[in-house]
Amino acid sequence: MKSFSIPIVMLICLFSVNAMAQSGDSAHHKRHKFALYAGAGPNYYFNNLQLAKSYASVYNYSIVGRIMWEPEHFLSLGLETGYYRLYTMKSADSNDIHIANSAVPIQIVVSMKFLHNFYFNASLGQSLLMNDVHSSKYGNFDAKSFSPGDFTATLGSKIQVNDRFSIGAETKFFYSSRANDCNLAFVFIGGISF
Repeated sequence: MKSFSIPIVMLICLFSVNAMAQSGDSAHHKRHKFALYAGAGPNYYFNNLQLAKSYASVYNYSIVGRIMWEPEHFLSLGLETGYYRLYTMKSADSNDIHIANSAVPIQIVVSMKFLHNFYFNASLGQSLLMNDVHSSKYGNFDAKSFSPGDFTATLGSKIQVNDRFSIGAETKFFYSSRANDCNLAFVFIGGISF
């Protein structure tokens, strides 16, 4: 737990400074302080498999969802989750084996806006890793485990459609520490402020 205390203290200090900076500027009052984002898109898995590397399908998909507290200025804080299909694998022999490896991250997000429509997100947290194996000869072998120290870095752009709705696109790099799994996703995203 000590490894998470330093980033949490840093986040609290960062947002305290941001809140003090906002209190001095009362001329621009943003009506909506929270936003909900959801999106999906393709991803590419950086293949680090030792066995059967050539059978892995590295092009898959990612689904993303996050809720953010968005004050008036450049920094935002939130929680992100989703579903990342890391890779799938199918055997070419008579055993008919199908493997799907996926991750469900649960991460704290810090977002910083720059250049009007662009932002950078840094996320840190845990992921539920799911390894689903199906064999027509031997049955199903499914396993789940937690990866304790995962992170995501996101570079995105969004356009406000109106006062409440926005659309955009993000490039997301996800790293899972348990098996050194990495993927890069291009996600189309929509948001609603409330």
